[in-house]
Amino acid sequence: MVQLNKIKRLLIVIVFMCICVGVFRVVYKPLPDIKLLTRYSGNVNQTDGQVLSLTLPLIIYKPDTVAKPVISNTLRFTSYVRFFNTSADYSSAKQIHKCVDLKIQSIGNTPICVYDPAIDIYVSKSIIDNGNWEGDLIRLVVNIIQETPDTVFLDFGCNVGVYTLAIAKFGRQVTALDANRKNLEMLTTSLQKGNLTKMVTLIWNALSDKTETVGFKEDRKNIGGLQMVGEVSSTSFVSDENSSVAIVLDDLVPIFRNQSVLIKMDIETYELKAMLGGKQFFKEVDVKFLLMEWMHHKLSDVGTGIIQFMTERGYTPFSPLQRSVPLKIKDRQLWSSDIIWVKNPMNGTWSA
Repeated sequence: MVQLNKIKRLLIVIVFMCICVGVFRVVYKPLPDIKLLTRYSGNVNQTDGQVLSLTLPLIIYKPDTVAKPVISNTLRFTSYVRFFNTSADYSSAKQIHKCVDLKIQSIGNTPICVYDPAIDIYVSKSIIDNGNWEGDLIRLVVNIIQETPDTVFLDFGCNVGVYTLAIAKFGRQVTALDANRKNLEMLTTSLQKGNLTKMVTLIWNALSDKTETVGFKEDRKNIGGLQMVGEVSSTSFVSDENSSVAIVLDDLVPIFRNQSVLIKMDIETYELKAMLGGKQFFKEVDVKFLLMEWMHHKLSDVGTGIIQFMTERGYTPFSPLQRSVPLKIKDRQLWSSDIIWVKNPMNGTWSA
């Protein structure tokens, strides 16, 4: 009888433990691979100070008070926002081919560091040959910023920093985000050469619909076309060279809450994921304009999702250089390579 009672108690303990394990797995299933992020944190701590934070809770660094971080306890503990140190010296970084003048119409020139055009046949080659890249779109962004003094510019997928440098040179604060550390090293060098470091805050993260470690899918001739690959396992070899930590857009709400912003988003097919991770961001931040690439989404299901997300929130698509006529959803496959979403345009047209 005693033996039977012991067996019953043992069975009860085992059942209880199984229930606890099951609950734990359900609750923590959405979280990223903690072992992987821990490994990433180790890599960051061993670098030469290029990252100001990969710690919890979120550390918010204001551009003019970098040495005195403001601690925010309002976010969930899976926030891995990483602010890049623009005071470090990366001028000898091996990926810098050379630094040339970025020519910005009506504003002037500022130094920009570029890749070897052999591995960056579009952006760097255009800057070396012509002094600029997407000059018409940069003028559009400058005009909007000029006409709306309270609008903050967010450069998501900043690459080597053409837009960031132009707006900083214009004299406005910029927050620029990129998954590729090499790009941020180059942009940091450009900012230092142009005496613009106080104008720009850099964030070293990818954007997704969940916190995770993402790998890179590279195009050997177009480094600017680098794409994110999700679901990287803890057994994969990850390093600062071939991966990054993805955050969600909602992680940035404490920084931009109740502000008006213009977003340039060029994150190579991850745009919808970024939007889905920013539902609260679009509620608490006044996103007036969103400029994005459309060439990848003309016929895809991702494009359908982007249209649904934006139209449900009162946005209308326009061709960036045509303010008078909104784009027709049924003609989405005919839209230009770049489009701009405008929040609540008046009378079918828009102005800054």
